[in-house]
Amino acid sequence: MTTAIGGLKRTLAAVAAAFVGVTLFAGPALADQDVPPGTSFQGAGTLKLGEEARWSATEGEYLYWRFPAKAGKEIHAKVDLDLAPANARTGPVTYRIEIYDGLRRRQPCVEGKQVATAQKTDAKLALTCTPRTVRDWAEPWSTDPLPGMYFVRVAAMDVPDLDAGTAVKVAVQVDTKSGDDQVPTSDRKLADPLVPITKAGSVLKSGQTADTRSVPWDRESDHWYQWKWMDGPNARWFWTAMATFVAVVFGILGYQITRKKRHWFH
Repeated sequence: MTTAIGGLKRTLAAVAAAFVGVTLFAGPALADQDVPPGTSFQGAGTLKLGEEARWSATEGEYLYWRFPAKAGKEIHAKVDLDLAPANARTGPVTYRIEIYDGLRRRQPCVEGKQVATAQKTDAKLALTCTPRTVRDWAEPWSTDPLPGMYFVRVAAMDVPDLDAGTAVKVAVQVDTKSGDDQVPTSDRKLADPLVPITKAGSVLKSGQTADTRSVPWDRESDHWYQWKWMDGPNARWFWTAMATFVAVVFGILGYQITRKKRHWFH
C-alpha cells in the first residue's frame, strides 16, 4: 500500500513538473495571437499592443487591423511577410504599410521602411512605420495625429497577374512608447478620442441621429468676420457692398487728387 501511494505521489509530481515546464516554455508562444484582419476599416481586426498577430492571407489582399493610441505616445508598427516559394511566383512583389487615425487620415511615416520590394528569390519581407507622436490637441484644419483608434493597413502595391492569390503569411506587431518631449503642448485637450462612429450592422431608430464627435469650436477666439448672420449668401452681399464702398471712396479721392483745377475768371 505504501509503495503504491509513493508511486502515485511520484507520478503526480512528474505531471506537475511537466505542466510547469510546458507553461514556462509556452508563455511566449501564447503571446502570439491569430487575429483575423478585415478587408476594410469597418471590419478591421483588433490588435493588442506589444503582441504579435499572425495570419495567413493571399497576395493582393488589403489587410486592416486597429489599435488604440494615447496622447504623448509614439507608434511603432512592424510587419513581417513570409512569401510563397520562388517556384510558385513569377516575379517581384511590392508591399506597403500605412497608418491611419480615427478619422481615416493617413499619417505619414517619419521613420521606418514603409515600402519594400521582394524579388522572386526572396522568401521574406519586412516593413516598419513610425508616424509622428500623438498629440493631445490640434487645430481643426491640421492633420496632426490625435488620441483614439488607429488603423494599420498592409497591402501589395504591385503583384504580377499570375501571382495574385498566392499564399503569404503576415505577422504584424504594434508598440507604443513615450514620444518626443519637443512636441508642442497646450492647455487645451481633445474632448473625445477619435474613434470610428460607424457601427456595422446597426440600424438607427426612428428619430435617432448618428453621433458625430468633433472638436468644439472655441467661441472666445471668434472674430467679427465669423458672425453667424454672415453665413451663406449674407457673406457674399456683405463683402460685395464693402468692396463697392471702398472702391467709390478711393475713386473720389483719386479724382480729387488728379483732376485739373478750373479757373473760372481766367
